[in-house]
Amino acid sequence: MEANIKTILLAVQQRLAERVPELAYIDKNWGQLDYEAPPVKWPCALLDIDEVPFSQIGGGGQIADGVTVEILAANLRLVSSSAAAPRKADAYLLIELLDKIHSALQRFTDGTFGPMFRTQIKKIAAVRAGECYKVLYQTAYTLPGVQEGQSAKLPPSSIRLEMK
Repeated sequence: MEANIKTILLAVQQRLAERVPELAYIDKNWGQLDYEAPPVKWPCALLDIDEVPFSQIGGGGQIADGVTVEILAANLRLVSSSAAAPRKADAYLLIELLDKIHSALQRFTDGTFGPMFRTQIKKIAAVRAGECYKVLYQTAYTLPGVQEGQSAKLPPSSIRLEMK
């Protein structure tokens, strides 16, 4: 099995499901947090690929180096973090989850892509009644070349015929 964007995202999703059971919802990011009432369970992690730069290698192959995997980790704010609040430590659940996500993903590989490493955490405004952090990890993988006269093998689901 060789790596591609789909296999990387599925491997990351499985790894988070196994290693961070506190996440109630782990899915591909298709804009769930843009809804007024996001269709997620809290806390959640939404996965996507931010950037995939390619370099050419011999025989038509490519190296995808610096592949950026983006994880949006979000939770509702249900507890005050005020210094006087009796349960203020509970307000830091998402920060704790960021540490657990990092423990699960730093140097993670399924053998088809290079070990992942974290490159950035950034707080973003994505949830009205909550908080959200974008965490970026990088990895790399190699795509074998397609020889002249050969055609690339595509899964049947990627082939679409149109009638005119």
